[in-house]
Amino acid sequence: MDLTGRKILITGANRGVGAALVGAALSRQATAVIAAARDPASLPRFPDPARVVPVRLDVTDLAQIAAAARAHGDVDLLVCNAGITCQRPVLSDVTEAALREVMEVNFFGPLSLARAFAPSLRRPGSGVIFVLSVSAVALSRSAPIYSASKAACLMLALDLREELRESGGTVTVVLPGFIDTDMGAAFGNTAKATPAQIAELSLDGWLAGQHTIWPDRFAELVRDAVGEPFRALLDEPRQVMTGLHAAFRDSGRAG
Repeated sequence: MDLTGRKILITGANRGVGAALVGAALSRQATAVIAAARDPASLPRFPDPARVVPVRLDVTDLAQIAAAARAHGDVDLLVCNAGITCQRPVLSDVTEAALREVMEVNFFGPLSLARAFAPSLRRPGSGVIFVLSVSAVALSRSAPIYSASKAACLMLALDLREELRESGGTVTVVLPGFIDTDMGAAFGNTAKATPAQIAELSLDGWLAGQHTIWPDRFAELVRDAVGEPFRALLDEPRQVMTGLHAAFRDSGRAG
């Protein structure tokens, strides 16, 4: 499965999973990879740099998002990967500004990107990959506001999937566990997936039309813990909720 003839924009492309996604897209023969980062100078040197287009993009900056959409409005795949964490309890002395920043980057950033690139995303064969976290479905004890932001973005992704369904756009949600990145360093010697593993499975899953990807062993344990009914709700929320509404109406008539 390759990306020949396709143009991809990846946020947070300067390190970790983002940089690995750029490399994986290039190896799948993407025509162009828009490598977005707050500071383009921080981007590593990628193989075949002629196909890499550095872009300055802070996902909390609406002007930069609008500029990226004007310059690259023909993208086939938007990968929302940029994110930050906050390893503090909500009731600690963490500032409100820090809490809001997590929501701005992890939720409002992807929302603004999806809205700015909406014309591209409505084209048949286009789509979005949301690189989230198992924390979106299972509370992180050390980073509860991070969990809240990822859960909010998960609901955004599910809605976007339904909105794009008729036009042929597809949305894939990736829910990794522990990853060997700078953000994951706080978890010590816990067994971690590599950024390359997450990147490869994310692109493979989107190309295969998968709705939800649990790309590592810890993610699989969470997947098994939440059970099949919840997994179905993530994959086909409208279908499941339609059935539940019908059952609710029937129960009312029976009563």
